[in-house]
This record gives sequence, C-alpha cells and structure tokens, in this order.
Amino acid sequence: MYRLHGFFTQNSMKTVYVLEELGVEFEFVFVNLMKLENRTDEFRAMTPAGKVPVLEHDGEFLFESGPICRYVASEEKSPLYPADKLQRARVDQWMTFFTCHPGRWLTTLYYEKIIKNAAGMGEPDEARCAEVVKFANQQLKIVERWLSDKEWLANGALSIAEPFALAYMEQAGAVGLSLDELPRVQAWFERLEDRDSTATARQKVQPYVQAVMGG
Repeated sequence: MYRLHGFFTQNSMKTVYVLEELGVEFEFVFVNLMKLENRTDEFRAMTPAGKVPVLEHDGEFLFESGPICRYVASEEKSPLYPADKLQRARVDQWMTFFTCHPGRWLTTLYYEKIIKNAAGMGEPDEARCAEVVKFANQQLKIVERWLSDKEWLANGALSIAEPFALAYMEQAGAVGLSLDELPRVQAWFERLEDRDSTATARQKVQPYVQAVMGG
C-alpha cells in the first residue's frame, strides 16, 4: 500500500495525477502547509527537505515528485513508463522539460497572480508577469510543434509524462494564459482533462482545498 503525503500545490498534484493514472491503490495523507505541519519532527523524519510530496511504501520514504512518479511506475511495471531504456528516457525528457521550462513559468505566474494575493503578500509584479508570459509561450510553442503529428509526448503513447505535465498546465486557466494560439496543446490538454483518472485525483484532494481555501 502506498501512502502519499501531500498538499494541493502542483508538486503534490503531479504525483496524485500519476498515481491515479497508474491505477494503484494509495492513501492520500494531507499535510497542511498553512499550519506548518511539514516542519514537525515527525514529518522531517520522513524527508530532510521538509517539503511535500513524500511517498511512504513498505516502511521506506521517498521525496521529490519526479522520483516518486518513476518509482511507483517502475514498481507496478506499468507500460506508462516503458522498460525499454530509450523509451523510458523519452518519457524522462518530457518530465524534465516541463519541470524546468513551461512548468517553471506557469508556476511563477500562478505565484504572482494567485498565491501572493491569497497569502496577503501584495499585488502581482506586472512587469514580472509580462516577462513570464513571454517565456511560457515560447516554451509551449515547442510543445505545439512537437504535437504537430502526434497525440502524446513520448513514444506515440500516453505515459506518466502526461499527468505529470497536467499539474503545471492546469494553472494556465487560473492565471489567464490563453492557449488559443496553441490548438494542438489545447487539444492535448483537453484530452488529459477528460480522463477519468484526472477527475478521481481531483475528487481525492478537493475536500482539503475546500477546508483550507473555503472554495
């Protein structure tokens, strides 16, 4: 049995989406960052980073979203993370790409436009937002070109790279980043939004969103 300790920010949601897509049974253990539950001695015994998510499995602990997703997929011998080394590396490259490039900018934009206001940290830095939108669009155009003759990111099939990337992409609507000029990205994103695993993942986390955010 897997236990996933997390919040509802993107790093946690990446793992929730992937585990649901893998079809594994897991318990979601909510760690309330607003109450600094990630700074307790008990939590820090699980991870030196003091951050979510953390995976608990067979008495062992693993932190960082990418390794968690890869570990569970490997444990389950899932075709969503192929055993073939080259095919697996192709999945890895897209997970890394989204973390370092479009995901980085979408998360920065989300921080400026959503988190700062919610946390009482002041207004968004509009100059910074304009710069971030430019970078996000540049990186998403790479994805748009890549999807010109394919439906999925790696090896011509759905992989764990998709639900992993979804956690970043779902921020676009919240921050008002239009995908209208990226029709292939939009269609790919909508395919992910329509999956049963996506709905199930959100249902698992939504009660905690409501409890903390009141919405």
